[in-house]
Amino acid sequence: MNEWLSKMTEWMNENQLLSVHYMKIKKGPHSFSGRLLQINDEHLLFYADDTKEVINLHMNQIDHIEHFG
Repeated sequence: MNEWLSKMTEWMNENQLLSVHYMKIKKGPHSFSGRLLQINDEHLLFYADDTKEVINLHMNQIDHIEHFG
């Protein structure tokens, strides 16, 4: 987990565009391209570039995150 935390901190500090795939309760899989704004013990806060909204995800919701590009 420390490896992921350091990678996510690097992405956040460099304001890199990410591709995020996650599950929404009762709605199934979703994805967006955005930037990581904040990390805490249980949640990640993203800014979705396309929809211009802030998305708060629980760590358990996230299926896959990778650098976009």
